[in-house]
Amino acid sequence: MISEKEREILKKFGAHLKKLKEDRNLSYRQLYANSGVNTGEIIKYEKGETAPDFITLKRLAVGLKIHPSELTNFDYGIDFQAGLD
Repeated sequence: MISEKEREILKKFGAHLKKLKEDRNLSYRQLYANSGVNTGEIIKYEKGETAPDFITLKRLAVGLKIHPSELTNFDYGIDFQAGLD
């Protein structure tokens, strides 16, 4: 089970993914065609319902034409030194 802070991070990741997609004027279908990631899964990621695995992050990056590190480059809203408690 994930913590409340981790759930918040998932939602922030989802908002970031959605912004990256929209900044490139990509529809769900286009991102699916470019990445091979199912549109239903993309929607779940955007809503913060689930987290993509490493290979899926790579596929999303390819679909967005960005380096995978850009997918995780957002404000997590936590102090990593303090931990997730």
